[in-house]
Amino acid sequence: MKKTVFRVIATTLFVVLCSQAIVSYADPSIDEVKDERDETQQELDEVTATLEELAAEQNEVIDEIEQVNEALVTVMTEVEVIRQAVEDKKAEIVLAEARYEEAVATANEQYEAMKIRIQYMYEAGELDYVTMLMQSGSFSEALTKADYVQDLYEYDRNMLAEYQRMIEQVGELKAALEAEQEELLALQADYEEEQAYMESVILELQALSDDYAAQIADAEALAASYARRIEEQNAEIARLEEEARRAAEEAARRAAQDSVAGSADSGRVTTTNSVTYDVSSIYAANGGDLGKSIAVFACQFIGNPYVPGGTSLTDGADCSGFVYSVYKEFGYTVPRTSYSLRSAGTEVAYENAQPGDIICYPGHVAIYIGNGLIVHASSVRTGIKISNAQYRGILSVRRLI
Repeated sequence: MKKTVFRVIATTLFVVLCSQAIVSYADPSIDEVKDERDETQQELDEVTATLEELAAEQNEVIDEIEQVNEALVTVMTEVEVIRQAVEDKKAEIVLAEARYEEAVATANEQYEAMKIRIQYMYEAGELDYVTMLMQSGSFSEALTKADYVQDLYEYDRNMLAEYQRMIEQVGELKAALEAEQEELLALQADYEEEQAYMESVILELQALSDDYAAQIADAEALAASYARRIEEQNAEIARLEEEARRAAEEAARRAAQDSVAGSADSGRVTTTNSVTYDVSSIYAANGGDLGKSIAVFACQFIGNPYVPGGTSLTDGADCSGFVYSVYKEFGYTVPRTSYSLRSAGTEVAYENAQPGDIICYPGHVAIYIGNGLIVHASSVRTGIKISNAQYRGILSVRRLI
């Protein structure tokens, strides 16, 4: 499966590079570039899905590595514990061997001493008892000496037996310790074998993870090439749309100028709702021709709806959207919000306001058309209309032209 994914990625990357080389010689339309962009986006989505799949599989391998690592740490800890136990057992065996040798040596010394005493007391056989009896001052003394000899003999026998038992016990302990050591060594060998197996498993899993990482890197490179291509296509679309927008704006500007010129000749303007307004007072007011043209142009949209967040002069706009779109028709880009418009352009006193200036109110903006009047997108209920400029408190008057 992994090799298949890799071949698909490599083949797709080759196709993308070739297609990029071919497309670079074309001069497509906006729709053609958008179609190409959509195809590239689809291919990018497929590669992204492959990336997610590879990443998920790699994460599973990494999780398995972590699990095996945790088990390995436990095994290595057990191995270390057993190794220490083996060392401790070796020390106990050495101590037991020393005790065994000491017990054997003591028993041998006791045996040799006993032999000397026995030889001293009994080398003359039973005559020694007669001599001991004859030399005794009394029969009681003779019995006492005989008891002493018998006690000494019993003592030697008991001590010899005790040392013999000690030798046997120490020998048994040494044998038991050696048996325990053998068991520990066998257990250590088992754990070391398990440790080696786990280490080999980790190496295999790590190799698999590295393989996934390589496939992910290839897929990321392919995704990056698609993303760059989409960026280039979007830039081309933006360029073509900008050209189309400029052409449309130029046509609208010319139409607006023609409309304004016609209004200047007749002193009247017809709105998009086919209502005629007298705009001669705008031309008669103080101010520049461009500002007056902007004011007259804005009056063409009286009666159109107020739409929150809208910027369409015909389908609906809010107060700042109305100002933004009117100025846009004359090639000016102004801030989009009423708050930002308070600091746009240059501030002038209301007494010096001219047609085309922007009147800023708390949370509202309008276009001044002279003679104390404004045109503005007032509310959802009233739409775009003409009002008295001082119908509410004025915050600032801004001149942009």
